[in-house]
Amino acid sequence: MTTIAYLGPEQTNTHMAAQARFGARASYLHAPTVEDVFHHVERRRADYGVVPIENSLEGAVTHTLDRFIDFMDTPVTIHGEIEQPIRHQLITARGVKPRAIRFVFSHPQALAQCHRWLVQHLPQAKLRETDSTAAAVWVVREHRKDHAAIGRAELAEKHGLRATPIPDHRENKTRFLIIGLGQPAKVRKNKTSILLSLKDRPGALYDALVPFKRYGINLTKIESRPSKRKAWEYLFFIDLEGHAADTKVKQALTALRKQATLLRLLGSYPLGMKRTG
Repeated sequence: MTTIAYLGPEQTNTHMAAQARFGARASYLHAPTVEDVFHHVERRRADYGVVPIENSLEGAVTHTLDRFIDFMDTPVTIHGEIEQPIRHQLITARGVKPRAIRFVFSHPQALAQCHRWLVQHLPQAKLRETDSTAAAVWVVREHRKDHAAIGRAELAEKHGLRATPIPDHRENKTRFLIIGLGQPAKVRKNKTSILLSLKDRPGALYDALVPFKRYGINLTKIESRPSKRKAWEYLFFIDLEGHAADTKVKQALTALRKQATLLRLLGSYPLGMKRTG
């Protein structure tokens, strides 16, 4: 049986994304941190791991990006991606009125994504961060009268609480990475992710992007993060269409290596699985 480690606990968005990809036949192992998910895969306690990488409203999930930076020699590579819509619910005990809510608990990402709604509808409530949306619901379960949480409807159902949809006219989606050992098989449509460091000189990033234009390769994401080695030195995460074994991608990466102080292939993998519900 395939074992999947995920950023847990159960009924969180990462758990639901993992189940959507691997189904009921897999065994699931929840981990409290992104670091733990990587460790389970590196130590072969899990065949694959699922971690969040990016939200359409709040941007990159920095813990996942930083894990690739902090452990350059990790054998873990990206094997795939899952894109999932996020639908937040305000979770309370039954019968609690909005005006009675004094505290709202949730994961920092969920609080940030719902900030506008919270300011408008619960201005009196103080926001409190938790390690996960599931942990926030546990707080409400223990302190029912004036506490609320933000999480999935399934979490409310599990604990006999009430879930009220938090409407948001913006498109809210989270992209999750599937990580594993080795390299996934090449398919018809692929994406490649790289980690790049450049020499500190004017126009370095511009020059680095020229090979992609020359060979007609579409870049779908560029994200910068501090290198943690030297002040004001940055690393770039780049996603591009195509497989590292494709002739044009290979030529572009060869040209890029001549300009880079570091170029690491994080993985070439199938384009993401998108969910509508």
